[in-house]
Amino acid sequence: MVRLAGEEILTTDGPYVEGKEHLGGFTVIRAEDLDAALEWGRKLAEAITLPIEVRPLQYGSCG
Repeated sequence: MVRLAGEEILTTDGPYVEGKEHLGGFTVIRAEDLDAALEWGRKLAEAITLPIEVRPLQYGSCG
């Protein structure tokens, strides 16, 4: 979880957002590794001032 706290960006281990929070949209990015994905999460949290949940996504062909 990446969230803005005042002037600071806090990164905490999930696994999920609290139940009172909900999914209001999502952004899919391609990142080299978790550190790069968390950097994008920090940028988004700073831009929209809402918590950002960072999760891995595996993609490929089905079947």
